[in-house]
Amino acid sequence: MSQPPSPARRLIDLRKHPRLYTPSGALFSFKRLVVPVQFEGTAEGEGTLVDLSLGGCRLLSDTPLEIGELYNLILQVSKESSPVIIEAAAVRWTQANTYGLKFLSVQSVDESHLRDLLLDIRHPSP
Repeated sequence: MSQPPSPARRLIDLRKHPRLYTPSGALFSFKRLVVPVQFEGTAEGEGTLVDLSLGGCRLLSDTPLEIGELYNLILQVSKESSPVIIEAAAVRWTQANTYGLKFLSVQSVDESHLRDLLLDIRHPSP
């Protein structure tokens, strides 16, 4: 006997840190950390920062990124704030021109700045 289909699938979010949508105009640039001699793709690019957390982000870019590759990121969340430097981020997933990255290495000063930016996004000043 078969079971009836479930009325709605439940998605489980396994992220350690909640993602917050970034303000419109939040941008990023990247540079591939290790470029093999025979690498035929683009090692640098830029795009739009969609959402952000302490542990990673979602990006939109016309430059293709490969799952597992490591990149250095510069995140410009707003014109009023200084950029956040991510020393190493790994591409975890891709879907068309959307990419999910996990932060692997961030200097303490940039992590502190990132925490402040996330607080500002969560609780904007009037």
